[in-house]
Amino acid sequence: MRIGFIHVTHPLDVHYWPPLSFGSLKSYLHKHLGDAVTMKHIRKPGDYHVYDIIGISATSQDFNRAKRIAKDIKEKNPSAIVVLGGSHVTWLPKTMTHDFDFGVMGEGEQTFLELVMVMMDGGGHPVINGLAFKLGDSWGINPPRALIEPLDYIPFPFREPSPQPHLFTSRGCFYRCKFCSSSAFWKKVRLHSADYVVDEIEYLVSIGAFGIPIQDDIFVLSKERLVNIVEKIKRKGLDKKFTASIAVRANLIDDELCTILKNFQPIKVANFGAESGSDRILARMGKGVTVAQNQEALNRLHAVGIPSGLSFIAGYPSETEEELRMTCEFIQRNIRDKKLHPRTAINILTPFPGTAVWDDAVRDGKIDLETFNWDRLGVFASFISSRAKDLDNWINLRRQNDSIYLNEETLPQERLYEILKEHEKEIRKGGVG
Repeated sequence: MRIGFIHVTHPLDVHYWPPLSFGSLKSYLHKHLGDAVTMKHIRKPGDYHVYDIIGISATSQDFNRAKRIAKDIKEKNPSAIVVLGGSHVTWLPKTMTHDFDFGVMGEGEQTFLELVMVMMDGGGHPVINGLAFKLGDSWGINPPRALIEPLDYIPFPFREPSPQPHLFTSRGCFYRCKFCSSSAFWKKVRLHSADYVVDEIEYLVSIGAFGIPIQDDIFVLSKERLVNIVEKIKRKGLDKKFTASIAVRANLIDDELCTILKNFQPIKVANFGAESGSDRILARMGKGVTVAQNQEALNRLHAVGIPSGLSFIAGYPSETEEELRMTCEFIQRNIRDKKLHPRTAINILTPFPGTAVWDDAVRDGKIDLETFNWDRLGVFASFISSRAKDLDNWINLRRQNDSIYLNEETLPQERLYEILKEHEKEIRKGGVG
């Protein structure tokens, strides 16, 4: 059985770390089916004809591209089974066109394995949890898939050559921020064991990795596991062989955690979403932290010599100009104090399916699922995290794209752009940047 895989992306977005979806599926299939299947990335459209199954992974902002690719596949290889996976189909499977044959919803490894096994046995109507399937002119939706437990059952992802391979040591998040879909997508938090994590780091080091970003939503959820990871890394002599960036959360940063992180020499950057300089907006976001807690976390990390990478959100519904300026002032003050990097990102809020922000926008009539253009979710990151040459270019790209914006009532988008320009100018001045 020959399987091809396409990860759909927006050409404007910077892809620091290629998604691990391909590698996770490939290694899981190999664990269960061995050499009975081959799975390769599809690099060009002319290769469609050599595959029996073609998997496409796409987020909502890339869904229009995914539909065009599926149509092209069916035109070039009508017999190919086209399967859509990723976050978009998880939340909105009935938006698929009939150029897709199946949709894999949620965690994909076991569902995709079972689908491949059915196709190897001759096809038919697969009764597989977590699968969407054609049902006449509509789509049938099977019950949700139970999550894979323990998480260590999933083998290390297959790795293609990369100058900076990353890893995940967990799936899920305990918190329920209204702009984030992670907790809803993964349903619960599952952690790889300390042994699994250290073995994977050891493997990455063995293939030449040095800088290893750990991309968990929050790496420090369990202090006990963190201490075990630190001890095992030192015992194996790995602590001088790699560096890592991790994700933390302001309310979890206490003196004990800072001591652990300080003693964990590979940790070079601790990232967290501070999001806003306004307590009112933080409460509306469901962050469960305050501006003071964000500042205290930043201070503590700075005091033990661990650089912090913070991200922020602008344009949250009901945010005012004064509140956005509070965010800018928070950033500028900490840049002056050498606690933040001058290229700290402010992202304009983009609603994505699976989030409370999306649900509110649909309820309020700002998004009509019947007519919505999925491309409008593009150009969503800050210009710092895009291929745009500068802020003005990024703003113009957002205008051309008609990128969705949810806070025209209290902070018109054009006024927001003006404030971001002022903020950028201030940072570029001597004494701030």
